[in-house]
Amino acid sequence: MNVDIKSKGVINTIRTMSHEETHGEGKNLASILNSGDIVALTGELGAGKTVFTQGICDGLKVSDSVISPTFTILNEYEGKLPVFHFDAYRLSGPDDILATGFGDYLLREGVCIIEWAEKVKEVIPVGAIWVYINQEQAAENLRELKIHLPEKVID
Repeated sequence: MNVDIKSKGVINTIRTMSHEETHGEGKNLASILNSGDIVALTGELGAGKTVFTQGICDGLKVSDSVISPTFTILNEYEGKLPVFHFDAYRLSGPDDILATGFGDYLLREGVCIIEWAEKVKEVIPVGAIWVYINQEQAAENLRELKIHLPEKVID
């Protein structure tokens, strides 16, 4: 189920019915990402943030296994663009992510993906792509993704 993800400055709502579809929507988003882009992911535990991230990494031709960096806070991957995959789940706030060198990663040539971004929203720059993932209670594999693309993302 694809929508025109290239709409400017709007929230696109996408419903997925499986992990494969959620992965595919991440891959779809990867097709418009450029060096310097930031993807901020929010959603409850098990909502599909890592599956969506795996789709982004697949779209960016990352060959490594992509796993959530819950305990390491950061995983780096090489692909068409470098990917800096942060997980803020175990962090107590913005100071903790800044201690990882987060600001330096924002300046590097690559894509930053932050899971649990709501925990560190104060340090996520304006212009980030926000993805809100909601797992529907009625069906285990049903997800609603709301993707907010700021106007700067599309030329």
